[in-house]
Amino acid sequence: MEQKQKGIFYNLVIVLLLLIFQQLASAVGRFVANAFTYNWIDQDGIFAWISVHHIVQMALALLAVGIIRKRLKVNFGFCFGNIRAGIKYTMIFSMVIFIYVLVSYYIGYANHSIQAYEYPLHCKNVIGTLGFQLLLSGPSEEILFRALPITVLIYSLGMGRKTKKLHISIETMLAAFLFSLAHINWVLKPFVIQVDWFQLIYAFILGICYGFVYEKSESIVYPMAMHSISNVLMVGVGYVFFILQSP
Repeated sequence: MEQKQKGIFYNLVIVLLLLIFQQLASAVGRFVANAFTYNWIDQDGIFAWISVHHIVQMALALLAVGIIRKRLKVNFGFCFGNIRAGIKYTMIFSMVIFIYVLVSYYIGYANHSIQAYEYPLHCKNVIGTLGFQLLLSGPSEEILFRALPITVLIYSLGMGRKTKKLHISIETMLAAFLFSLAHINWVLKPFVIQVDWFQLIYAFILGICYGFVYEKSESIVYPMAMHSISNVLMVGVGYVFFILQSP
């Protein structure tokens, strides 16, 4: 019993350290992004700042991956892995998410409830936002929130132990939980927490999907692609339906 309790405490510490590192990487990304001005390229402030933030966040995650891989001799999936499985699950996910996004925006369009954007939809803004979602959102977030925590947790907890009913590893579920926590907006002074429960649940479900494919394909490439495709569809289809709704 004593040894089991020590194991539980050790694993809780690992999860806490992962959470702290993820929050720290994001905070450093914000700090660096705030050091620059972007009026020359992004007058509306919708893609340049977040691009720098995600580049810094990804660089810190890669640094952590490099250090851990060297010390523990573990594989973080920076390869094509099981190509057949990776492509199959990426295609299935892409079709499902496309149908979901299409139906969601069509309902909004039919009810005239699609909200106006806070920025004009001219060529630069459309290309900038979609470019960020395609090139940076998936790679940056999947390294920090999938490859790093799942690999570290598998090393800590065991070899991808599955839940009995869902056949999803505990490591994937914990990583998805940490991913959903990253979508909580909070500040220290004054201490304020803003929670969008739909966004938290949505992020958790997507985190499960990305983590499942990461383990099945043994590659982070396919979750990166899935993440980017999901975000591009969500933003791009939203643009299309907003333009259709506009008088």
